[in-house]
Amino acid sequence: MTTSLVVDLRKVGPGWDPVRLASSAFQWPTQAPQASLRELASSLRPGTVTRAGSPVITPANVAVSTGAIRRRSTKYQGSVFTVGLHGLRNGDVLVPPSASGPALLIDDRLNGALFSSRYTALRPLAPVDSLWIWAVLNSRSGCARRALLAAGSTTGTVKASDLLDMTLPVPPLAHARSLRRALTQIEERTHRAEAPAESTWWATADLRVRNDWAVTLATPRPGLLDDGEPLGSFVRELARSRSTRKAEVSEEMPGTLPVVDVSFLAGKPPRRWVEPQASRATVIVPGDLLIAGLGDYSYATVAQRPGVADPHVFVLRLLDQAQGPALAHYLNGREGQATRRILLHGSTVPSVKRADIERFPIPREALGFDGDAEPDVALAEQLEQVLWTS
Repeated sequence: MTTSLVVDLRKVGPGWDPVRLASSAFQWPTQAPQASLRELASSLRPGTVTRAGSPVITPANVAVSTGAIRRRSTKYQGSVFTVGLHGLRNGDVLVPPSASGPALLIDDRLNGALFSSRYTALRPLAPVDSLWIWAVLNSRSGCARRALLAAGSTTGTVKASDLLDMTLPVPPLAHARSLRRALTQIEERTHRAEAPAESTWWATADLRVRNDWAVTLATPRPGLLDDGEPLGSFVRELARSRSTRKAEVSEEMPGTLPVVDVSFLAGKPPRRWVEPQASRATVIVPGDLLIAGLGDYSYATVAQRPGVADPHVFVLRLLDQAQGPALAHYLNGREGQATRRILLHGSTVPSVKRADIERFPIPREALGFDGDAEPDVALAEQLEQVLWTS
């Protein structure tokens, strides 16, 4: 005869608290003195309530890889923070409940914006600490530290009280100032054009006379897909790779290349490696334009190092590689994402076809972008390198 007993060890004593146990094993990659967030900042409460229809920024609206606000939601209703005279102000930091979600730094561009009350709003006691707190929380080490706070949560979220008790390294003021320029440049790269909030419309169309009826249902202006040069006209070769599953290894080994999948394009580290000769898959070379075939977002990237393409990634060899940054910038921008949503409309699993990539319209003015290729390093990795190796 056997008996069983279930005991909640979290109530036995503080030594069994999973958050405390996990936190005690964590070490910041610096010897700088530490202080809790509660000592560095005060927490704020939402100032108003909104109904569905108002554009609200929620944690789900922010891209994990870049930290940029993609779009605003008109479906949210409830308590919100308002950026303005009697609400959030420049220098405040918003931290999402998810450990992998990027924190946001409030500045003038967000004046009048509404933010979901799911965020924890922090007001640094010293303005000079705002950029540092934002950077540390978004670094790879900061995300790992926040993840440990969710160790005892069944939903994987971080409680505001645990977040405020979390300690952060506080370097000498001279050191923080020496990093300010680099951190400011990284933060400014998160300022990107937002896609318009979703809206509804009514239209009458005779679907019997159109083959692309899904496009007619997706937009009141299906002619938008003809407004520009087809992406296929910029491409010398468009390849979609074979599966690499049978030849993959889970750790990098001599002679292997990382498998570039959608999560890699989104900024996450590689999870699989493969020998190019063994897989017979498409090998990526620097200068190739990579586009996610699966998912809501293009994650268009100009390859900067060799790799092996996953079947869900399109590899575009351009006639003129110098146009790669401009094409990636447009595909990831507001208009490019709006066009992608049109092409995705009606699909059960959001994915674009080869024909969709070839017909994707590129306005001539989009080629006027003269910036460099966007870094293929996620926000967390950029901050990790600057904070702890400078």
